[in-house]
Amino acid sequence: MESDKAKKPPASANGFGESEVIAKLTKKFKTALKKEREEDVARTQQQIQSLPPKILARRGLAILNVSVSSVRTALGGATVLELEPDLSTATTEIEKNSIKTGDIVAVEKVPSATEKKSKTSSGSRVEGVVLRQSPKQVLISVDDKYSEAVLTLEGRLWIVKLADAVTYARMDETMEDLSKLTSPTRLQRIVIGTTKPTKPKQNDEPIQYLDDTLNGSQKKAVAFSLGESEVSIVHGPPGTGKTYTVIEIIRQLVAKGQRVLVCGPSNISVDTILERLHGLLPPDNLLRIGHPARLLTSTQQHSLDLILRTSEPGQIVRDIRTEIDESFAKIKKTRSGREKTQIFRDIKDLRKEYRARERKALNEVLNQGRVVVCTLHGAGSKFLSGIEFNTIIIDEVSQSLESQCWIPILNHPEAEKLIISGDNKQLPPTIKSVGNEKVLGVTLFDRLVATHGDSIRNLLNVQYRMNDTIMQYPSLAMYEGKLLADDSVRDRTLADLEYVTKCEETEAKVLWIDTQGGEFGESVSEETAKFDPDGGSKSNDLEAWLVVQEVSDLLDRGVKVSDIGVISPYNAQVSLIAKRVETFLENRNIGLSEKEENVLEVSSVDGFQGREKNAIIISMVRSNDKGEVGFLKEDRRLNVAITRPRRYLSIIGDSETLSRGSNFLKGWADWAMDNAEIRYPDVGEVLEFAMRAS
Repeated sequence: MESDKAKKPPASANGFGESEVIAKLTKKFKTALKKEREEDVARTQQQIQSLPPKILARRGLAILNVSVSSVRTALGGATVLELEPDLSTATTEIEKNSIKTGDIVAVEKVPSATEKKSKTSSGSRVEGVVLRQSPKQVLISVDDKYSEAVLTLEGRLWIVKLADAVTYARMDETMEDLSKLTSPTRLQRIVIGTTKPTKPKQNDEPIQYLDDTLNGSQKKAVAFSLGESEVSIVHGPPGTGKTYTVIEIIRQLVAKGQRVLVCGPSNISVDTILERLHGLLPPDNLLRIGHPARLLTSTQQHSLDLILRTSEPGQIVRDIRTEIDESFAKIKKTRSGREKTQIFRDIKDLRKEYRARERKALNEVLNQGRVVVCTLHGAGSKFLSGIEFNTIIIDEVSQSLESQCWIPILNHPEAEKLIISGDNKQLPPTIKSVGNEKVLGVTLFDRLVATHGDSIRNLLNVQYRMNDTIMQYPSLAMYEGKLLADDSVRDRTLADLEYVTKCEETEAKVLWIDTQGGEFGESVSEETAKFDPDGGSKSNDLEAWLVVQEVSDLLDRGVKVSDIGVISPYNAQVSLIAKRVETFLENRNIGLSEKEENVLEVSSVDGFQGREKNAIIISMVRSNDKGEVGFLKEDRRLNVAITRPRRYLSIIGDSETLSRGSNFLKGWADWAMDNAEIRYPDVGEVLEFAMRAS
C-alpha cells in the first residue's frame, strides 16, 4: 500500500491552497475544543465541589461505599484496580449510576463530615478509566502516575466521575498532527477537501453477496463502498439495517484479502459490530482492542487481552504478569516501608521487561487479524502502531466529533479507503459549550457531503421497524419522503400481538395526548436549578401522571411491561416518571426485576438511541405561555424519540407551546391533526387517577 504524495499541493475548490485549508480547519477545531474542554471541566468541578457525595450518587455521577478487592496487571502493563461493595456497610450491590466504560473517574476515601471533599480528605487519591462495571464490581485502569498510590487505598472509598481530559488531549494531539501535515496521502486530501474522490465505474462482475437478505438500497451501498471511490457514506435512517450493511461490506473486504480497521465513538457502538461479526469470520481474523463494554461470553475470544493470555506468544508475558501481581500482593501484606520500596522497584523492572515482551507478542497476534475493532480513541493506541490497514470504517459517525474521526485517518496513512456510516438526522455529538454547535456540531458526514456532493452518500430507504403511520412524519420531515416501510411492518399494531386485546385503542398507531390550555404546566425543581448552569432540568408533574395512566391503559389491554418504553428529553422528568411507574407497578403486584420480561424502561432520548420497543410513550414536558421549548428545537433529538416504536407511538405534549417552538414541531402538530388519534385530557380525571395510583 503506497501513499499518494503529490509534488505540488493542490488547491481546494474554494481557491485556497492545501496548507491554508488545513490551517483553517485545525484552527477552528483547536479553538472549539479548548472552549469545550474548559466548559466541561468547569461544570464537572462545580458539581463535585458544591454537591455532597450522596447527591452526586443520586444523580448517577458517583458510586459510594466501595473497597479494594485486588490490584492486578493488564494489557500494556497497566495497573487495574478492582473495587467491590464495602463489607462494613449494608450495601451488597453497586447502585445504578451513569458512570460507564471509558469514563474518567477518581477513587479516594469517603470524606468525613469535617473534611472538605477531594481536597483535605485523608488517604490517597487515584484517577483512571473505567474498564467494566457490574452490580458486584468496578474495574478501573489506573493512570501510570497513580500506580504507586493505589497501594495506599484502604477502607471505605468512593468513585466520582471527572471531566474526560484524556479524550480532549488525544483530540488536541491529533489536530496538532494534522496542522503539521505537509504531504497528505490521497485519501487524506479527499477528506481535507482539496482532492475529489474517484468517480465509480459500473462493476464488470456482479458481486456475490454473502447475506442474501439484503434489499436493493443495501446492495447498492455495498457495491459503492467496494468500488473505486476512496470515500463512501452509508446513510442509515432508523430501522433500515445499517449495521447489516456494514457487516456485509466488512466481509466482502476480508474476502478480497484486505485488512480492515473498524472504529466508533463508543464501546457500545463497536461492540455491536463485534457481536454481529462473531461467527461470520474465523476467530483469529477478528480482534477487539480495548475493553468491550458488553462483551458476551461468545465473543470474549476476540478480546486482544484474552488472546494474549491464552496464546503461545503470550506465555512468557503471562508469567511476568503473574510475578508482578504477586509482588503487589506482597506490598499489601508487609508493614516495612523499606521492603515496600524495594518491591516497588522490582515491579518497575518487571514492567519494563513485560512491556518489551508484550510488544513482540502483540505484533504476532495483531498481524494475524484481518479485522480490528476499537473506539476512535483506541485507534491511536500504541498497540496498533506499525499495523497496516487497507480500509478504515467509522460507524455511528454522526455521533462523533470530526476531531475524533481524524485519529484513525492520521494514525494509519497507509489506508486507501474510508467508509463511514451513520445518520446525520439523528443525535449529534454532545456539545456542552454554547456557540460550539456551529463548529463541533458539523460532523465528518456533513462536511464530506457538503464538500463532495451527494454522490458519495448512499441512502438505505427500506425500514423494518415502524408501521407506515409512525414512519410517515419523520420520513417527510427528515428524509425527503424517501423512506419505505417493508411489507412485514407496514400495517402492524399492538392488536396483532396474540396476548393483546383487540380494540380501538390497540389498533391505533399514533396517539397525541394534547395538554393545551395551560393546566399541565412545566416546572423546575429548586435543587436542580441551584446547581445546573443551564437553569435546571424541566419537569411536568401532571404529564408524568398521564404517562402512568397510559402505562396502566396498555397493561389493562394485555400489553407486556417489556413491550413499553417511556422517553422524555428532560432528565428531571425521566427521574420523576421512573419513580411513579415503579410505585404503580409495585401496587399492581408487578415487581420490577433485572429479567427482561419485567423491565419497563424509562430513559432520556440519548439513552434510547439505537433502541426500539413495541410501544413508546414520549413526555414532551414543555408547556408555557411564551412558547419556549428549549432544546426541543433540536429536530434530530426529536427524530430519534419518535422513531423508537414498532407498533404504537403516544406523544404527550402541549400543542400551543410546541407548535410555536420550531418548524419540526409545527410540522408535527399539523401532520398529527390529520393523521393521529387526538385526545384532550381532563385535569380533574388525571388528579383523580393520581390519588388512586399513588
